[in-house]
Amino acid sequence: MLTVFKDTDSDYFFVPFKDKTTGKETYDAGRYVELEKANENEYELDFNTSYNPYCAYNENWVCPLTPFENTLSVEILAGEKKFTEH
Repeated sequence: MLTVFKDTDSDYFFVPFKDKTTGKETYDAGRYVELEKANENEYELDFNTSYNPYCAYNENWVCPLTPFENTLSVEILAGEKKFTEH
């Protein structure tokens, strides 16, 4: 079971997660994926749309820590990869 976060001012839901690519191919603190409402009682979790949190790009942003239960035991090869400055 994954912990889901909800914006208090909207119906925006997101899941911070880590997987076997975290810290190697993807951002050290994990990535986010948003939930899309599929129908009245179901939401879709599409890892193809996973992205780095703002703190990956700017040290002035503070991102929530990924809950332990959101650490996946598989590689999620989809979505945004590690950001590197040139």
